Amino acid sequence: MINRPEYIVIGRFGRPKGLSGEIYIIPETDFPRRFLELKEIFVADGENRRPLKIESVRIVGDRPIVGIAGITSRESAAAMTNKTVEIPGEQAAELPEDSYYQFDIIDSEVRGTDGTNYGVIEEVLFYPANDIYRIKSKEYGEVLFPVVDRFIIGIDIEKKKIIIDPPAGLFEGRGSQTEAE
Repeated sequence: MINRPEYIVIGRFGRPKGLSGEIYIIPETDFPRRFLELKEIFVADGENRRPLKIESVRIVGDRPIVGIAGITSRESAAAMTNKTVEIPGEQAAELPEDSYYQFDIIDSEVRGTDGTNYGVIEEVLFYPANDIYRIKSKEYGEVLFPVVDRFIIGIDIEKKKIIIDPPAGLFEGRGSQTEAE
């Protein structure tokens, strides 16, 4: 079984909604409707984390709007803006086959089909067309790698290893090797 972190990020508090203390959540999950089932979330502010009791939830578009116990004014809701919303890691939703959490991918070793070590994934960036892995290595520096099926040959989360067949030119000329004179 894969180790889950103690807490996982599922969103950020957005702007207040109305005057009664409700607040939008900007989901960082593929399952924004999961907020309808939650009774408690955790707010992270730096290294500090505290539980918040959810009193009400509704979804507008794909954005949850929550009412939190003790937050009863627009001003108190505004104070939550941009704080991270988390849940305990054991509450992570089961994913479909060939889907992974960001924390499963981070720190994975990236190798080519020929065994070339391209580095380690330091970050997953989310874009409308496709995600991007930010790969860092001593040999190639920082490379932004498109997460496209034809370039990803295999992912082994247990071993933290990803096999790729990179597009031509992505890594060429980036190495620290000097050409023979």
